[in-house]
Amino acid sequence: MSKVNDNFLIKMKGVKKIYDLGEVKVVALKNVNLFVKEKEHISIMGPSGSGKTTLLNIIGCLDKPTDGEYYLDGVDVKKLDDDHLSGIRNKKIGFVFQNYNLIPQLNVIENIGLPLIYRGIDEKEIIEKSKYYANLVGLGDRMYHRPTELSGGQQQRVAIARALVNEPVIILGDEPTGNLDTKTGKEIMEIFKKLNEMGRTIIIITHDVKVAEYGERIVKILDGEIIDER
Repeated sequence: MSKVNDNFLIKMKGVKKIYDLGEVKVVALKNVNLFVKEKEHISIMGPSGSGKTTLLNIIGCLDKPTDGEYYLDGVDVKKLDDDHLSGIRNKKIGFVFQNYNLIPQLNVIENIGLPLIYRGIDEKEIIEKSKYYANLVGLGDRMYHRPTELSGGQQQRVAIARALVNEPVIILGDEPTGNLDTKTGKEIMEIFKKLNEMGRTIIIITHDVKVAEYGERIVKILDGEIIDER
């Protein structure tokens, strides 16, 4: 894979996303320009249907733009096949979702270690890394509990640790505090803040102004276009 070297980890120019639903075409993104440097912490805000989740999916290589340019760490994402995209997701990007997406039958350590299993990592190393990240997010005393035995905030901590276990350069959060009360949501955002201080690039989608204010920049999106950035 050839790389274009500049000082941006994420570079989007004129990105469009159109979903072809037969007779109907839905324009989800139009002419999006977004530039993110390594170790930045940005928030993306917008109402339901504004295109923010589509934008996050493209940033996270879960989807490709219909048109425009997207370079991730200097690599042209549009030219990558599914195997290469999967590899990037597994190694460079960690995802944290609103609904945690934990496997109920697995305990904290097992849930955290899942991405390493997919990479074929040795079992001893998986356990060691999973324990390290469980401690990092404050779950050292809950390692062998299953999701049903944890609070919502604790489940989200598991999800964050799982996102970190592959040591990605980018953490993407899709409404990560959406199912949490205000106090717990603040605790989760403090973890993201700490991760950013440790060198991770953080991109959070949210509709909550207080959550957005944790970011160094707030990007506002409406009807598929970025309308404000500060």
